[in-house]
Amino acid sequence: MFIRIENNKPMKIFIPTLSIVLFLLGACTDPGVRQANPAPKAQVTITKITHGYLPDYIEMTGKTIYLNKTTITAPINGYVTQVNIKQGDKVKKNSLLFEMQTPEAYVMGNKAGAIENYGIIKITAPVNGRVVNLNIVSSGVFSNKGNALCTLLASNDLMLQVNVPFEFSKFTNPGNRCMVVLPDGKKMDAVFTKTLAQVDEKSQTVKVLAKLNAGIFIPENVITKVLVDRSKKHNAQIIPKSCLQTDALMTKFWIMKLINDSTAVQVPVTVGNQTHDQAEILSPGFDSTDLFVNQGAYGLSDTVLVQVVQQ
Repeated sequence: MFIRIENNKPMKIFIPTLSIVLFLLGACTDPGVRQANPAPKAQVTITKITHGYLPDYIEMTGKTIYLNKTTITAPINGYVTQVNIKQGDKVKKNSLLFEMQTPEAYVMGNKAGAIENYGIIKITAPVNGRVVNLNIVSSGVFSNKGNALCTLLASNDLMLQVNVPFEFSKFTNPGNRCMVVLPDGKKMDAVFTKTLAQVDEKSQTVKVLAKLNAGIFIPENVITKVLVDRSKKHNAQIIPKSCLQTDALMTKFWIMKLINDSTAVQVPVTVGNQTHDQAEILSPGFDSTDLFVNQGAYGLSDTVLVQVVQQ
């Protein structure tokens, strides 16, 4: 660009480039106006270490059995004149089950002048139990002596037959306890009482009997889950399993520990017994006041900014 001055000689004037102008304008801007974008934070929940004991269960199968099955038989040849029970009834010892009458007395009972209750035989329950098989369901039926009238299961004779792999038989010695889980999810305790002197040739399992502390009636031949704790009780650091992170091969484990109110770091740990929702931390040791990421730890790097959304 040129301009003319009084001596009529042109003079060149330099115009700054656009970039330099913008730079100068930016330099004049108030630094308090410009603000950096805040770093993103992962939203997490936190928890603390607790102390306790996690069992290390061996899982086996068992089957309910009744060792004492009492079959009530007809004591005479005669007619059943009264049936006081039904299939599945619970009966008490010495309660009346049946009445029978000899054929002669039964015939005489239908005639005028017959002696009342002549030739009546009362059949009572020898034990407390439950009727599981009823062969005579109505009166007027003839039965020969020795025929089965019904079968009772003694209610106090419920046992569990557990199939124990031979290598685990040391955990099922008489007096050792186990947990029994029924198909409907109910749990109850049992105590091993006797090991039967026979090993299944194919499965190499030993049959061990356990006394159930049921408190309810359980039918025979119910297949159950039997849990035997093979570890020694100890006091360990316990953390929710959702805190525990691992690599693809599950050879390394770590948890995310908060070092302040907004920063979490990875801490390598050694893991002990585990259940569905808890895990033991064998090392390192932590304080009861330490905070750890519970939900939201998956995929976090070694040191990361976090925002606690629930405690």
